Amino acid sequence: MEQAPQFSSSSDRYKERNKSDTSIEAIRESSTEIIGQLEHLPDYEEFTDATALYRALPSETLVVRREDPVALLHTLVEQEPLPISFVGDTPYANSVVWNPRVDGTHGLDNAFLEGYGHANSVVTIYGFKKPEQFKLEQLQESMQRFAGIDRTRVRSASGLVPAEAIRFVLVRTPIQGFPEDRMTEEEKDRLWEFKNENPKHTPSFVYRGFLSKEKAADLPMAA
Repeated sequence: MEQAPQFSSSSDRYKERNKSDTSIEAIRESSTEIIGQLEHLPDYEEFTDATALYRALPSETLVVRREDPVALLHTLVEQEPLPISFVGDTPYANSVVWNPRVDGTHGLDNAFLEGYGHANSVVTIYGFKKPEQFKLEQLQESMQRFAGIDRTRVRSASGLVPAEAIRFVLVRTPIQGFPEDRMTEEEKDRLWEFKNENPKHTPSFVYRGFLSKEKAADLPMAA
């Protein structure tokens, strides 16, 4: 049996790595290890089409946030709660509330914007069912539009997220650093366009989604 790539919070290599390394090699290595680890989770189904993943989710309000991939993978692999806290004592926006059947993709852009966690430009967001003791509030500042962006779904969240509460994970990788042997034909076409017909190199991304099969199947309207 193929061994899963080792990617955990206890890895000295990842503690020492500069997470701001934007070289193609560093992005490709991080993307390969993150996606490889997620692919070995037995209770998750992989999607190459993020929209298809959203449609497979039930009508349920989730908390969605951007997270450090190492911390998120540690929770999923070790089945330990993921702590969410603030740097300092003042709460601030760090997540969104989102219902896939009601909101479509609207609001997910805020989840990418309301955080900084990444591994060499590879970003992970995840959605989870709010635990009972979990704190979730809407700050006055998040009720205002910022730079034309609707932030009404933005929330301030803190507490522990049990691994079993997580419904999905979405991985976003800059297209130039995504492993070509894992690309779909459409993604290969976009990579060619990025290299040859995009002189300003406007950002383009590849997404991989992972859906919790068991938890989604237990809920109404699940696909």
